[in-house]
Amino acid sequence: MTCGFGFLFAICCVIICSHAVNAQEIPTLPSIPTPGFSIGGSITVTSDFYNSQSDPDTAQPGRRPPSLYRILFSPTINFSENFSIPFNINLSTPETNTTTPSTPHPTLAQYFENPANAFGFSSITPKLGWAEFFVGSHSPTYSALSAGDQQLFGGGFDLKPGKVQLAASYGVSQRGIEPDTAKNIQGAYRRDMYMARIAFGNPEGSQVGVNLVRAKDDPNSLRNTISSIIPAHVAEGDTSRSVVVPADTIRLRAEEGFVASTDFKLQFSDAFSFTGEAALSSFTRDQSSPEKVISGNPLAFAQTTRTSTRADFAGTAALNWQQKAWGIKLSSLYMGAGFVPVGYSFVQPDRMEFSIAPNLHLFDDAFTLDGSVGERINNLSGTKGETSTSLIASVNLSASISDAFNLSARYSNFGVRNDLTLDTLKVQTVSQSLSFDPTLTLRGAALTHIISASVGLDDYKDFNTISGVQASNNTRSILGSYTLAFNDIPLTVTLIGSYLENALPAPIGTVIIRSAGGRASYSFLQGGITPSLSVTASGSTTGLTPTDDQLFIKFDVRLRPTKFLELTASAGNNQYQYGNPLASKGKSFKETLVRLALTTRF
Repeated sequence: MTCGFGFLFAICCVIICSHAVNAQEIPTLPSIPTPGFSIGGSITVTSDFYNSQSDPDTAQPGRRPPSLYRILFSPTINFSENFSIPFNINLSTPETNTTTPSTPHPTLAQYFENPANAFGFSSITPKLGWAEFFVGSHSPTYSALSAGDQQLFGGGFDLKPGKVQLAASYGVSQRGIEPDTAKNIQGAYRRDMYMARIAFGNPEGSQVGVNLVRAKDDPNSLRNTISSIIPAHVAEGDTSRSVVVPADTIRLRAEEGFVASTDFKLQFSDAFSFTGEAALSSFTRDQSSPEKVISGNPLAFAQTTRTSTRADFAGTAALNWQQKAWGIKLSSLYMGAGFVPVGYSFVQPDRMEFSIAPNLHLFDDAFTLDGSVGERINNLSGTKGETSTSLIASVNLSASISDAFNLSARYSNFGVRNDLTLDTLKVQTVSQSLSFDPTLTLRGAALTHIISASVGLDDYKDFNTISGVQASNNTRSILGSYTLAFNDIPLTVTLIGSYLENALPAPIGTVIIRSAGGRASYSFLQGGITPSLSVTASGSTTGLTPTDDQLFIKFDVRLRPTKFLELTASAGNNQYQYGNPLASKGKSFKETLVRLALTTRF
């Protein structure tokens, strides 16, 4: 298998020639230079083999596929100082996916469009001085409200001749997946995205830009649109069981959205700047809904407005003043309830935020202190219940007390309060987290000792203002490690122990997790061969139930025959014994994972 992958890489290496210009010159692309280039990068091939057994046999299903193969190929072809072509190949089989709906039998196009894969020349990024091009999988980043974390499978460019930036991309952000209610596959329409940006100015100084992003689902990309079927059931709260809710079918809706924004940065001095962005969005939840002219929608020219179309705006502003030893940043954000940032996958709209973030750096950064405090208002529209406010605060400290001792600490607070005044269901939530992480390093002539610890306190409470505390979740944890390194021989030994206690309300009770383990590694032939062995034993107890026991043993070896080649192999065995033989998950299970990896650099 490894040889086959190497042969595949050799076939995939194709050389593309071009040239570059000085980034400050205005825009004519020169002729292609004569050959004389270099190629650098790496190739990694991995193979995972997994096996699991449980008692009884069907109690605990395997948590990994029996075999998994990956190829990571990242070469860069350099033609000159200003002209290079980096591209990327990622291939895994069987298919893996976490961010978009999956399919057991993807087509070739669906395989290419999977964000977890980039096959063949699907991620070419030629750089020709101020000109950069994208072919295949790429994630354009324009601004905070337009586009930033959507991976596209398509093409695009980013041109920066002098003080002008012109960028555009087109591609598929979501592959079409047929729903399958029997296999619990929700499915999704294929979504095509178009985006463009034009900006003037210096990105390191003052700049103003205009961004456009359009996303549209293809209604013809699916044959079946049934995502789930809700069977007939008795109405909730009907003790007489006389009211029956009929069965219902939930279908996927093809959506469409458009976002236009203007962002700017004003750099008044090296220490003082002001940034901001204003954005408008028009989003249609269902392309099959009736057409309707919506007055006051400034983006109606970009798409057909319908009864399911909503338009709204968003804005950000930030004032940053940074000196050598201290600084402060004031920032704000507003997103209307109808604003949909189609260029971002996980942004929550319908909220407002204000924050102030100071920082302090003293003694050549031996002492740093930074943090922020602010307020977040969720559900501004009140359409999802009551509007709630959240206090968000955090502090981070790092101090190098001496060459041997370092201390870091973190504190965060998150509190939620709604607008209800006299209601027995009124709930206020307070979540606090505090941690200390000291490290002590003692260096001697023959030995080096590294002692580190981490102490964490997490407290979460829901307060009912009428009846008192309603629920709580308190966690206490401590982790300690000791590393012994021999200066004259390549032997390193590490011991680790941890204790975690999570106090949950009845009937769950307190969850306690204890673990202890160690790792030892030794290098032969000046680092050419490095074997290591690690053992970890742990136990977990929930309430009054017996303790579950776990023993994990792993052996790995790393071979470096040359500075360009590295081979690693590891084998791990996990044995888990349930404390309660009558538990629904069975009595025990064990897993074995063998991983082989070959990396070559050139």
